[in-house]
Amino acid sequence: MLRSATRRYSLKSLPFESQPRNKFNAQRSAFNLKPVKKDGLIYNPPASAPSYKETPQLFLPKNDPRLKYLEGKWKVYSEEELADMPLIYGVQKLKDYLLTPEVVGEILKLRQQDANQWTISKLAQKFNLDKTKVNVITGISKDRQKKVLSELESVKEAWSSKRKLARQDREKRVQQWLRGEF
Repeated sequence: MLRSATRRYSLKSLPFESQPRNKFNAQRSAFNLKPVKKDGLIYNPPASAPSYKETPQLFLPKNDPRLKYLEGKWKVYSEEELADMPLIYGVQKLKDYLLTPEVVGEILKLRQQDANQWTISKLAQKFNLDKTKVNVITGISKDRQKKVLSELESVKEAWSSKRKLARQDREKRVQQWLRGEF
């Protein structure tokens, strides 16, 4: 009979760690770097799927028998309580279809006449629209983009060698952060 060289571990003998320990205080430290993992095996089970008892009411059909069973579990808010609650950001609003072809044509015409006078923010303010919508309507002007990039290049040419080196070092550090090396 061949004996395996691998050891058998029981889950009780392994240390439990829900998340790796950080070597800095997570609440107060400015050096909130990646956590340092322990050496060896760690018992870290995956999050289990919720049971049928924890199914949110929103996902249950109207004729589900669990609604009667779970009736007292969910909190029902009154109108006054809902009025006092803070707004949740990121919720999509109802779409407004205020843009007509005439408005879009007017925006494009003004932007093409004088892009320096009719900036995205001024057009958004004039037509009472979001800046992103105006930006999507107008698109990228290749001439303006070339002009801005040439201005940026002329500014970069005026940099000293020290400043160029510092900028290159910053770009390298960003790449290292993205790879998790720094």
